[in-house]
Amino acid sequence: MPKSRAVVIYFASAGLLLAGLSVAGSAAADGIVAKVVNSPLNAAGLVKGGYAALNIYLQRPDARGIDFFNPHVPGYGIPAGGRIEVELGGGFTRNAGVPLGLNSVHMVSGTPQHGLSSKKYGYLARPGANDNTYIVYAKSKDGIPAEKLLPRASVAKLDPVMNSGLKVFHMGLGAIAFTNQGIKGSVSVRIIDGDGRLLGSGTAEVNFWDAPRAQIHPNNFLHKGRNHNWQRIRTGETLGKTAGTVPMTFMLFDKPVGTAAEINKFKKGIAGAGVMSAKQLAGMGYKIPKALSRYDAGLIVRDTDGNGKLDAAKDQIIGGVSAGPTGASTYEVRSLVLNGAPLLSQLVATLSPKRGKRFGGAIMQVQLQAGVQKGTLRPTFALLNDPDDLNSGDGTSYTYTVIVE
Repeated sequence: MPKSRAVVIYFASAGLLLAGLSVAGSAAADGIVAKVVNSPLNAAGLVKGGYAALNIYLQRPDARGIDFFNPHVPGYGIPAGGRIEVELGGGFTRNAGVPLGLNSVHMVSGTPQHGLSSKKYGYLARPGANDNTYIVYAKSKDGIPAEKLLPRASVAKLDPVMNSGLKVFHMGLGAIAFTNQGIKGSVSVRIIDGDGRLLGSGTAEVNFWDAPRAQIHPNNFLHKGRNHNWQRIRTGETLGKTAGTVPMTFMLFDKPVGTAAEINKFKKGIAGAGVMSAKQLAGMGYKIPKALSRYDAGLIVRDTDGNGKLDAAKDQIIGGVSAGPTGASTYEVRSLVLNGAPLLSQLVATLSPKRGKRFGGAIMQVQLQAGVQKGTLRPTFALLNDPDDLNSGDGTSYTYTVIVE
């Protein structure tokens, strides 16, 4: 497995200049691979002994981590005559009954994800030099430039700025070719041109979970699939209410139970959950427990008495929201308000029966009201490892980006 190294190249096929920038980094994640996370459409993709359902987040040396998902930043393309290699190592163990092909690897632009159709864009996948490596390549000898890898036309009309290029690999969407064995797994991605030169590479490790967890993921099933991330609003406006904006949306899965095969097919969503802002909590005279003080922007609460309202003192606290660098005083984040009441999470099956049958889960919608301060807001939404133990720490989480102009 080649190690990441400093490169000085012009990646013409993706319109990407990596001039003089090192792709070396930490042992846990370096180069063009930012991190490996659980698939946003699977309730148990990283559990020890279970099936590997993953998202591989990429990055650029000049746009690392979250910043790579800014739609103004282009992703990657497939170089002319070249290929992209994706290798799963460490505890990722091959399920020999599943071939390494398009059924188990998919290219995605952005997060929440916009799938890049292999039929539309003309890319293929086949096994590489070993049993754990995919080779993703273009049908055309000209490759596929990043600027041509765009969301479907209906989405393109809705997004103020379109994501372009490859930004995520979705592993295990159709079939799952690996299981999670041991303590951790590793993923390496290499971009190679038609002359066999390494244009960029990176590796990330991920620890497998000792037990299943409840899941919170970004989602764009609603609002005709448009991008819900990196939206822009003005001071005083409310994301999700102001014309031209949509709320931040999440996929929620309850904690899976059962055998490895059973948790892989687990689809139960967390219905009746929502976000209570720090302002709402203070107005009710509720003081956030010390164990949850990191949730300075609010709490994620599950309506347990079925009255359609949220009360942190009576209902179940299942997670919370951390405001990020700007602090909680710069904005208010809470469940989307409709007709004066919070819209609590709804099962996907009730919103989209076809998707509900395939993926399950529940959708939670959240609005964000900007204050008077301009800048970049990054609220992180997290679920507790164990909602019955406020000291259990965070399980899964996701950070949205909102720009206030």
